[in-house]
Amino acid sequence: MPTRPSPLAHSATRLALLATLLTVGGCAQMTTSPQDDQRQTAQVEVDQAISAEDPAALARARMALSQTLSGAARAEQQLNALETAIDAHELELARELYQQADTQARWDAINSRRASIARGLGEWSSGNPEQARRTIHRIPLPLDPDSERRRLILLGALEAELGNPLTAARYYDAVDDQLDDKARETNHARLWNLLTEVPADQLRREAEQTGSRQFAGWLELALTYRQQPGQIDRWAANYPGHPAIESGLMEMLGATEPMGQLTAPAKTGPVAVILPEGERYAGITREIRAGIEFARENGALGGREVLFFDSGSDRIGASAAIEEAQRAGVALIIGPLLKEQLGALANLPAGGPLAIALNSPPSGESLPGGVVSFSLSPEQDAAAVAQRMWTDGHRRAAIFSADHHLGERTRQAFANEFELLGGEVVDRARFASGQTDFSSELRSLLRVRTKSNDGPFQPIIRGDLDAIFLAASGDELALVVPQLDYFGADDLPRYGLGLAYNGNRDRRGDADKNGVIIPIAPLLLAGTAGPENPLRITYERAQLAGPLPRLFAFGADAAALAGRMEMLLQGGTLDGLTGELSVTATGLVERQPRWGQFRQGLIRPLDPTSDAALPGSLTSPARLPGTTPPAGQNTDGSGQPTSMP
Repeated sequence: MPTRPSPLAHSATRLALLATLLTVGGCAQMTTSPQDDQRQTAQVEVDQAISAEDPAALARARMALSQTLSGAARAEQQLNALETAIDAHELELARELYQQADTQARWDAINSRRASIARGLGEWSSGNPEQARRTIHRIPLPLDPDSERRRLILLGALEAELGNPLTAARYYDAVDDQLDDKARETNHARLWNLLTEVPADQLRREAEQTGSRQFAGWLELALTYRQQPGQIDRWAANYPGHPAIESGLMEMLGATEPMGQLTAPAKTGPVAVILPEGERYAGITREIRAGIEFARENGALGGREVLFFDSGSDRIGASAAIEEAQRAGVALIIGPLLKEQLGALANLPAGGPLAIALNSPPSGESLPGGVVSFSLSPEQDAAAVAQRMWTDGHRRAAIFSADHHLGERTRQAFANEFELLGGEVVDRARFASGQTDFSSELRSLLRVRTKSNDGPFQPIIRGDLDAIFLAASGDELALVVPQLDYFGADDLPRYGLGLAYNGNRDRRGDADKNGVIIPIAPLLLAGTAGPENPLRITYERAQLAGPLPRLFAFGADAAALAGRMEMLLQGGTLDGLTGELSVTATGLVERQPRWGQFRQGLIRPLDPTSDAALPGSLTSPARLPGTTPPAGQNTDGSGQPTSMP
C-alpha cells in the first residue's frame, strides 16, 4: 500500500526545489557581456562625477559611456559630454573630446542648434577659430537658455584666441547672468583680465558706445581703476548691485592714491565757455553759444556769469584761453570743442575748475583725470541703432557704409553691438565719398536677380536679410534709398544715423529718405510736431540761431550739465534737448536718444524701444523719467522734457 509523504518531507522537497530554482536563476542574472560590464562601469563613473560635482570628470565619463551605446543614445551622450565641458569652460577638454566623437551625422536629428554649436567647436578643434566663429554666429535665433549660454561662452573664448580682448569681454559679460555663483566668480576674473589688455582710449570709446549698462560698468571700473583709483567708491555708488561688487572683485583691487577726481564745482563763480571763433568755425560756434545763452536765460546755470573765450584752432590757443579763464576765477569750464585741443585741459591744477570737454579725445589718447566728456558721438548712435534693430525683431542685417574713417567707426560700433545681442551681420559693403551711383555695390550686397530676362526689370533680392544699416550722411542717404528701392529692397527695413537729419523741415530734401529709422535728439522731433509739443518754442528759438538746431541743443545741454553737475555726479539723470543724460564715474556723459522715422519727407516720432525685448544681461536698470536725483532729493515727476534745459 503506497505510503503518503509526510507534510514535513513534502515541505523539504519544495524548499529544495525552490533553492535550486533560485540558484539557477541567480546564475542567469550574473551572466553579462563585456559590453554590459563596460556600460555599468561608465555609468558608475558618471554618477561619481555628478556626486563629486566635477564637470571635467563628468564630461570624460559621458564620452566613455557613449562608447558602450549605439544609435541615437550614443549621439546624445556625446553631445552631452561636449556640452558639459563647454558649460564648465573646460574648452581644451571639449576640443579633445570632440576628436573622440563619431556620431556627428546624427546630431542634427537630435537638435540642429545644439549640433551647430558642436560643429563650431569641431572647427575650432581642427585649428580654424575664424570659421568656428562664423559658424556659431550663424546659428538661427532664438536659442534655448542652455544653448545660448554655450554660444556666448564659445564666442568669448574664440574672440580671446583671435586677439580681440574687448569683444571677448563683451561676450563674457553677456553670459554672466546665466552662470551659477561659483562659475560667475571665475567669469569675473576672466573678464577683468581681458579688460586689462585693452588700451584706455578703447575702453573709453566702448563705454561711449555700449548699450549695456552692466558692461558699461565693467568698462568704467577698468578706466577708474587705471586712471582715477580714488574714485572707485563713487563708481560703486553709480553701479549698485554690479557683479564686480557682488563677487568681491573690488575688494581684491584695493585702492591707491587718485590720479584725478571728478568733484562738483564751487557753488559760486563764473562759467567760462571756450570755443573757436575764427571764420572756419564761426557758424558752429554761433549755434553752440546760442544754446548756452538760452540755457542761462532759463536758469540752467543758477545765475552764474558766463564768460566767452576764443580757443583759436590749435592746442596753444586753447591753453591760452584756459589760462585766461583761470585768471578770471571761473568755477566751471565748458570746452574746448576741437579734438586736438582737449590735451590742453591737462594744464588744469588739482582743485581747479571742473571742465566739460565738448568732444571725445582722439584715438589713442585719453582725457585728463577730473574732466567730463560730452559729445554727439556717431558711434553711440550706431550702437543704439543695433539695439533698436534687435528690439524691432530683426536678427540678420547688412551694412552699407561710406568708405571713410567715420563710416568705419560707425560700421564697427554697430556690428559689435548687434553681434553681441545675438544678431548676425550677414554681409557688408562700402561706397566711396562723393559716389552717386551705387548700382554695382547694391547689386552685390543684395544679390539682385530678376524674375525674367524678358519684359520689364522686376528685381528680387536675397532672402536672408531682415534689415539694413546705412552708415551715411543725410545727402548720401538721399541718394542711396531710392536705389535700394529700385533694386527690390523697398520692403527691407532700413536704419540710419542721427546725422542723416539736420533738424530742419525739408519735405523735398528728405523725401528720398523714406522709411529710414534714426536716433534723434528730442528737440529735433519738435520741428515737425504741432504747437502742443512742449519743445516747439525752444525749437523755434534754435532755428533763429542758425541752420543746425542740433548744435543749439548741444550747447544748451552742455550748460544744463554744468548747472546740475553736483546732482549728476551723485547718479542723477537729466532730460536734455539731445536725449537723456547721465555722467559716469570717469566723466563720460552717456546719452540715450529718441527715435524718428522719415515718412513722406517728414521726420516722425517712433515709440521708444522696450528693454524687455533685449537679452537680460544687456538691459539697463529702469530709470524714472525726467531728472532723477539721488535718494533724498525731490523731483516733480512730470516725466516730460521742458523748454528749459
